[in-house]
Amino acid sequence: MNPIVNEPGFQAASAMTAAMASIDSIDSETSDAAGQECVFLDPEVQRIMRSNNEDTSEYPKYGWVDITQDFKSACSELNLGELAQDMLFGLFEAMSAIEMMDPKMDVGMGYNKNDTSPHTFESAVDAGVLKLNNLTNEELIGVFDALFSCIVSWLEGNSMDQVLFTCLYLHAPAKIEDKSLKAFVHAVRQLINIVKNIIISSSVNEEEDFQLYGNSSLLAPEDGSQIASIPTMLKEAEDELVRQSKCSNQPEDLMAVVHRLRFMRHFYQAIHSFDHAMGSVVDEPIINDIYKHLNASLELTPQIKKTIEKGTQPIAGSDCPNPLGFSPRVHDRSQPPTFPRSVKMRDRASSITFLEELVHRLKYACKIIRMRDYYSSLNFFIDFSRKSGQCILSRSVLQGLFLTCKRLVFGTIAFKDFLWDSVRAFNSPPILNPKNPLAADREIQMNLNSFFRYCVSTFTQFLRICGFNSARQRDKLGRFIESFDLIQVEAARLDSYLSMLANEKLAEGNEVAATTLKYSTQFATWVLYNCFRAMMLYLMSGFELELYSVHEFLYIYWYPYELLIGFIVSALTRTENNLLAQEEYEREQQMKSQPGSSAKNRNKPKPKKNKKQQKPYRQEIFYYHAILSMCGGFYKAMGALTKDGRIRQPMPKFDNEEIRFNRRFAPFANLTSPPPVSYEEFKNIREHMMRPPSSEIYAIAAKHFDQARNALESIQNPEQEILDMLQVAKVNYVVMNVLAKGHQKDTKHQPEFDFSKHRHFPIIKLN
Repeated sequence: MNPIVNEPGFQAASAMTAAMASIDSIDSETSDAAGQECVFLDPEVQRIMRSNNEDTSEYPKYGWVDITQDFKSACSELNLGELAQDMLFGLFEAMSAIEMMDPKMDVGMGYNKNDTSPHTFESAVDAGVLKLNNLTNEELIGVFDALFSCIVSWLEGNSMDQVLFTCLYLHAPAKIEDKSLKAFVHAVRQLINIVKNIIISSSVNEEEDFQLYGNSSLLAPEDGSQIASIPTMLKEAEDELVRQSKCSNQPEDLMAVVHRLRFMRHFYQAIHSFDHAMGSVVDEPIINDIYKHLNASLELTPQIKKTIEKGTQPIAGSDCPNPLGFSPRVHDRSQPPTFPRSVKMRDRASSITFLEELVHRLKYACKIIRMRDYYSSLNFFIDFSRKSGQCILSRSVLQGLFLTCKRLVFGTIAFKDFLWDSVRAFNSPPILNPKNPLAADREIQMNLNSFFRYCVSTFTQFLRICGFNSARQRDKLGRFIESFDLIQVEAARLDSYLSMLANEKLAEGNEVAATTLKYSTQFATWVLYNCFRAMMLYLMSGFELELYSVHEFLYIYWYPYELLIGFIVSALTRTENNLLAQEEYEREQQMKSQPGSSAKNRNKPKPKKNKKQQKPYRQEIFYYHAILSMCGGFYKAMGALTKDGRIRQPMPKFDNEEIRFNRRFAPFANLTSPPPVSYEEFKNIREHMMRPPSSEIYAIAAKHFDQARNALESIQNPEQEILDMLQVAKVNYVVMNVLAKGHQKDTKHQPEFDFSKHRHFPIIKLN
C-alpha cells in the first residue's frame, strides 16, 4: 500500500479544494463584518430565508461548500490500496476516515434515510409487534431458543448489548404478562449478573475472552422479591404447563416449553450455587447439590435438541435471532464509534451443544475439591486448561472454587498452610511432621514460616496463570518465570541452614535430630520442580499457538532435550530416593525400639512394602523419559533434515539466528537454575551433532523414537494424550529408518509436520 501520492492531477485538485475553502473563509468573515445578515453563502438560500422571515440563529454558523465532485475527481486518480498523505493527514487519520465511513464500523452508514428507527420495548408494545401475553407454544420455544443462542454468543466474547439486550423482553421483564416467558426472562436477566460476578471475581478474563460491560441500567433489579424467588417462578410455570399438557391435544409442544423452563431452572441454580460457594466455603454438600442440578440439566438437552424445529425460526438473511421479541439495532446508537458491528450469532443447535459441553466442563471443574496438595492441583489446572481452556465461564468457576473470594483454598485453608501440606505430600521432609520433636523448635519454625510466606505470591500466581487462555498464558509465563529465581535463593538458603544445623546436631551426638534435618533438605528440589514445569509450559505452548517456524524446531526441541527434562527427571528421582531412604530409616528405628529385639526377630522376613508408596513418581518419570526421547528424536531429525538441505531457511539478509535464539529463551536468561545457555554454546553443540553423515543422524533419531515408544508403553492406564504420543513415536520411528536407508536422498522438498495428532509433537510426513 502506497501512502504517498505525488500525481500532478491529485495535487491540482487538492490545491483547488484548499482555494475554495480559503475563499469561503474570506466571504464568511465579510458577511460577519456586515452584521451577520445571513450565515449561508448560497444567494438562493438567503432569498428564501429572508422571504420566510426565518430565525437564522437556529442554523449552524458555518459556510458549507459542496466538494463532492472535486473529492471524487481527486480520488479517481488513486489506485486500489493507495492512500494520500499530507502533513496533517497521515496513516492514522486515513484509517480513522475509513472506519468512519465503513458500514461495518460506522453505525450511521447502516441506515438509509427512509429506514424507521429500531423499536424499543415501549414502541414495540405500542405498535403491537411485541406480545406480552397469550404467546403460542411455537413462539415461546422460538424466544427461549433465541435467548440460549444469545447467552452462548455473549460467553464467546460478544457484547451483551449486541446479543442479549437485542431481546426487548429483557428490557422490562416485570411488564410481561405471560407467566412462562416472565419467569424465563427474569432468570436470564439475573443469570447475566451472576455470570458477570463469577468472571469478575475470578479475574482470569481478557478483553478478547469476554465483554464485561454493557447497558448496566438494564441489569438493575426491578423487584427484589421476584429475583430472590426465580427458581420458584420457573417451577410454578413448569407445573402449570404440565397440568395443561394432560388435557391438551398437542402435549409434545407444551412439554418442549417445560423442558426449556426446567433446564433453565437447574442451570440457574447450579450457577447460583457456584457463585455462593465462591464467596463462602466449598465443601462436599455444596458440590453434591451442584452435581444434582448439572446432571438434571444434562438429561434435558437431548429433548431440547429434538424440539428446536417446533419453535419460530430466524428469517433467512436477517440479523434478528427470532422474529418475535428482538430488535437487533436497538443499541447501535449507544455503542462507541470504533466498536465492532458485525456479530455472528450462534445457530440454535450448536448453542444447545455448547451449553451441554459447558455443563460437562463445570462438572469436571468440581473435581478440584478432591485435590488436597499443590502438586495434584497444578496438574489438574494444566489438564483443565488443555481440555477446556477456551471457555471463560468454566475457567472462572475453577479458579473461584479453588481460591475463593476470601483468598483461602476452598474457603477454609490459608494458602501458606496449603503449601506446607503440599511439600509434606511431595517429598515429606520430617521437619514438617508435627509429631517430630524438632517441629517445636522456635528458630526452625520461624525460618520455615518465612520461606512459605515468601512462596505464597509466586505459587498463587502460577495457578492463576493456568486459568487464562493459552495465548495469555504464554505471555504471562514469560514474565512470571523470572520470579522463581528469588524463590530458588530462599529455598537454597533454607536447605543450607537445615544442613548446617544437622551437622551441629551430629557433632553433639544427637543422631536422630541430625538425620531428621538431613532428610529435610528438599525444599530447593520442590521449588525447582515447579520452576521447570513452568518453563516446559512456556516452551511447548509455542507449538500450540503456532509461533515457531519449522527452521526453529531444532533449537526449540534441543533445549528440553539437553537441559530442561533432565532436570525434571533428576528432581523427581531425587525426591523418590529421599522418600525410600526415609522409609528405610524409619523401619530400622522401629526395629531398634521394639523390646526384646534379638537376632531371631531380625531374621524374620521383612513385611512386603507398598510399591505405590515406594515409587510414587514412577509413572511421571516414565512420562518425562518419553518426552526426553521424543525431543531428542525431533532434535536429531531436524539436524539431519537441515544438513540435507530439506528445511527451508530464511534469507540471510533478513535473518539473524542469534537474535531469534535469544528472544525465544529470553524468559530463562535471569534464572540461576537451570543455568542460561548462550547461543555460542548451542552452535558448538549443534555443529558436533551434525558432524556424522545424515544417514547416521537419522538412525540415532529413530533410536530416540523407539526409546520413547518403550517408555510410553510402560505407563499403566494411559490417557488419550499418551496413546496419541505413542502413535507419533511409532510413525516417526518408521520414517527415520526409511530416511536412514537413503530414501529420497536427492530430494530437497521439506517434509510436512502434522500436529493434528499431538499438539507438541508432529508426525513427519515425506512428500
